[in-house]
Amino acid sequence: MKLREIIRMIVVNLIQNKYKVILTSLGIIIGTMTIILVIAIGRGGEKQIADQFKNMSAETIYVNYQPTTGEKNKEKIERLGIAEIDLIRKENPYIKGIYLRDVFAGQIQVNQKKQTPIMTAVSQGYAEISHYIIENGNDFSELDYEESQKVLVLGYTLAEKYFGNSEQALGQSVQIKGSQYEVIGVLKKTSEGFQGVSPDDTVFIPYATVLENQLNDGDSVPQAVALATNKEVVKKAIKRIQSSLDYVFDDSSVYQIEDAGNRIKAAMESATTMKLLLVSVAAIVFVVGGIGIMNVLFVSVKERTREIGILKAIGTTKKDILLLFLLESIGIGVLGGVTGVGLSYFVIPLLERGSIPMYATLDGKMIAFVFAVLTSAIFGFYPAYKAAKLTPIDALNHD
Repeated sequence: MKLREIIRMIVVNLIQNKYKVILTSLGIIIGTMTIILVIAIGRGGEKQIADQFKNMSAETIYVNYQPTTGEKNKEKIERLGIAEIDLIRKENPYIKGIYLRDVFAGQIQVNQKKQTPIMTAVSQGYAEISHYIIENGNDFSELDYEESQKVLVLGYTLAEKYFGNSEQALGQSVQIKGSQYEVIGVLKKTSEGFQGVSPDDTVFIPYATVLENQLNDGDSVPQAVALATNKEVVKKAIKRIQSSLDYVFDDSSVYQIEDAGNRIKAAMESATTMKLLLVSVAAIVFVVGGIGIMNVLFVSVKERTREIGILKAIGTTKKDILLLFLLESIGIGVLGGVTGVGLSYFVIPLLERGSIPMYATLDGKMIAFVFAVLTSAIFGFYPAYKAAKLTPIDALNHD
């Protein structure tokens, strides 16, 4: 039998049993959409992590305060200060620089309205070490740090929120605890966040200014950020920082040193694990859909046993019968795959409106479609094989 005749028979059968075909292909449709969504969510998560850390180099090192069980009174904690930071910088040949930061919740007054943004006291070098770029205006000068000037740099989002845009924010005054502070610069928009805080939503102030004017109520503990000279010496830099902390503090155990490279790696591994979990769920959906196709084809073979007998009686080979039912199964898979891909164009935009990170790609849709066709072929082979093995006499005598 010619391939053209086989295809014509398949098309006629699919049209005559269109409702059965639609119901059979539902599992494949859902499976295809699931695979597309899983890949989109997985890549969306990876892209979100990449965007979050895009301004953070693997050479970045954090010295974080990590309270132990049965935390001491914070007033008795040995705190990092400018003197300790200077000592670490002088003793460590493996770092380009290090700065001190203290993140705390503050209250400011903008245009007679009270606001409660996150405020961060920073020492010299914060922008270079954390790769922050001043979009408009200027960064703090050496004089600002040394003389505790009442100036600040705004994150991009805060500048837009308070003054309309970053250009209009320059030169504006912000009142903090009864004193006026001038906006001298606005950071370029960035999606990176450190310790759960976004620079876009942060007010940066010179560290000495915060201390002198007692802007921080003392609930937070200063931390440090350093930048190693290169990735190869990060571990050496960490070891040397730990040595300095052990020297200046009686108990340095409350400070934990970690590098950004490990943080990025851990985040990526978490995203990959989640993606594999979702792929496993999608595979189960496909298996269920494939079993549905197998059951329907077994029923179809039984219903068309006399037809198979007639085809064999007129000379149709086992290969042709096998191909007939196998291609019919693949046809259902193609139909389900195309429908699933088509529906994904409507489902993904709906999910993107929520908080789920999505990043749909063409190759994700192609992978899902291939899975749909392969599933149909694999689960359709055995029923097709059973149909091909029927003998003409048994098939014709079937009731």
